[in-house]
Amino acid sequence: MLQKFIDYIKELNILNDDIDIDFSDLAFAYDYNEVQELFFDETKNNYVFITGETGLRKKDMLARICKDLFLRGVEKQDMLYLDYDLPILHGENIFPLLEEFYHSRQLSGVLYLIINEIQELGDWFSFVQKLKTDFPKLKLLCSSSTPPYIFETIYDKQAEYCKIIVLSQKNASNIKYQTQSFGVYKEFKYNQKNDIIEIKGLTKEGKKMSFHSVPETINGLPVKIIASGAFHDRSELLSISLPDSVEMIGDYAFSKCNNLKEIHLPQSLTYIGEHAFLGATSVNSVIGGANVTHIGNSAFYKTKWLENQKDFAIIGSTLYRYNGECGTVLLPREITHISSYAFADTEVERIKSVQEITLGEGVFCRCKNLYDVKIRLNSIPPYCFYGCVKLKTEFSVERVGKFALYNCRSLKAINATTLDTCVLAYAKNLETIEGVYELNDGALFACNNLKELELKHIERIGRFALAKTSIERVKFAGSYIGDFAFCYMPKLCYVNIHHSANISRAILFGCECVCTMHISGKYKLKYYFGGQMPKVTKLYVYGDIVDDFCRNNPYLQELQVLHTEKFGGWSFYNNSVLKTIILTDVKIIGCWAFAYCDSIKSITFPLTVEFISMNAFRYCHNLSEIRLSSKSVVNFGANAFYSTSDSKEFIVAKGMKTQYGATPIWHEYISFICEDE
Repeated sequence: MLQKFIDYIKELNILNDDIDIDFSDLAFAYDYNEVQELFFDETKNNYVFITGETGLRKKDMLARICKDLFLRGVEKQDMLYLDYDLPILHGENIFPLLEEFYHSRQLSGVLYLIINEIQELGDWFSFVQKLKTDFPKLKLLCSSSTPPYIFETIYDKQAEYCKIIVLSQKNASNIKYQTQSFGVYKEFKYNQKNDIIEIKGLTKEGKKMSFHSVPETINGLPVKIIASGAFHDRSELLSISLPDSVEMIGDYAFSKCNNLKEIHLPQSLTYIGEHAFLGATSVNSVIGGANVTHIGNSAFYKTKWLENQKDFAIIGSTLYRYNGECGTVLLPREITHISSYAFADTEVERIKSVQEITLGEGVFCRCKNLYDVKIRLNSIPPYCFYGCVKLKTEFSVERVGKFALYNCRSLKAINATTLDTCVLAYAKNLETIEGVYELNDGALFACNNLKELELKHIERIGRFALAKTSIERVKFAGSYIGDFAFCYMPKLCYVNIHHSANISRAILFGCECVCTMHISGKYKLKYYFGGQMPKVTKLYVYGDIVDDFCRNNPYLQELQVLHTEKFGGWSFYNNSVLKTIILTDVKIIGCWAFAYCDSIKSITFPLTVEFISMNAFRYCHNLSEIRLSSKSVVNFGANAFYSTSDSKEFIVAKGMKTQYGATPIWHEYISFICEDE
């Protein structure tokens, strides 16, 4: 990895992204307390995993931990943040970076590694094991938006030092801070929430019991919720009866109940939470649940029921998992919902449905043989077709979620309004994109065949969004461009960025063929290119120009400056091949602005010019024609035209020579002044 990117990573930029890390959201605050309690446990080195689907503020929690570390006195140099939302990290061996970080801070007591989207490391669990053995004083906090890969791997490996914080969409089953009253009914602990009852767990005596029957009502109020974790890891539980009033079973409610053999799902049940029955290995019968529309990630992982299902493991109208081996799949008509990761890592090649289907996240993740999809979609959920390298279906949708078509290298065209983070990164055969209004971080990274993209409707372009594409022309009229947005675009030759746009660092880093640019003067030219001098030959600059804007440029030949009031000093100093200059609505020329520009032979100042600053054209030895169009005498600073051509002429507006002659500063040049015809 280039040192420039290594330095960028080390900046800990998670705190520079305007991330909301306050506690105004009580649900966020409650979940964060769990993260903090595990991560800052000084009795053991917990590796903490914040898992949950996209949009659940995992990155905010990472940022808040970083902020808390600062508040605890931890130095920035003792923290390393790896953000896999940035595609520059993908496929990189980060151990050299990690080793350098670790060994350079030997005198520090504890070091902190923060990773966003750890699954993008590839064999992330081997990485975690190596951390444990080779970097003992390192504490790991990470997030993942692909929960099954985290839940199931840690469960299978029995890695007790890996602690998972489960995040899911907030609903009555998993909001833990809203409790109006608490009580005990028989062996059950319960919460009353408004006019419903939530079964919270078991009493001390209840934990000794093997058989339970949850009541339909308590205190005259219906029991509608089995709370998150209510019966988690109750190995003594052999049987439980749930009333038809229950509508929700929360996250990990019955996980690791390894002696539970059968579950009757209530008639009213619609929601089964994240890994609700994960590790309930003896469950071989799941009955009922006709109205279930949501089954969480890994909800029935390692149950006998799942192993015994045929091609389709269905509860109600929801396909939980596809167990088949067929290449061509026609979805049964009763299916209206497909759970997250239902087809992940299967051998499916073609998929078709005749009915409308609601897809969860990652449904076809890593289906490497999938090439044809005939499902009506208004949007494509995050990770939906991640790694589907043979996929050829051309979608027309509103939004394509995070990583949804990542590495879909056979895809050639798409019509979409919003392209989210890394959504089409490495889609190397992508040629056509239509309808785009929003382009997020890494959205089209390394789409090598993409030569054209209409940007006129796009307001913001994210970090690395178009890096390593083959686009030849960029015309952007929006408000914001993120770091390295256009870096390493080998064919990019024309750039037009509206003067009001805010640009981040090095947006054109590594773009060596840019020859024509329309840009604002508020950023130095080298800033666009990460400190490198570009080979720009034609430059159109709008607005005020900063000092040293384009100093010592050996390539620039043509320049047009528009609507500039503040013309920075040394702005075009020593542009040795600059020949043509057009100035429009310019008032003041900065000091040393064009000094040593030896190729300039003539210059025309517009009507608006009032003052030419000190040394502005000094040592422009070939400057012989200077046109002053103003109806007022233009003043200049010391040596503004020193050592210009001996045969130069100052051509002033008709009738103005007398006024120039009456102005003391022009006396030394009076013999060079003539009037325009």
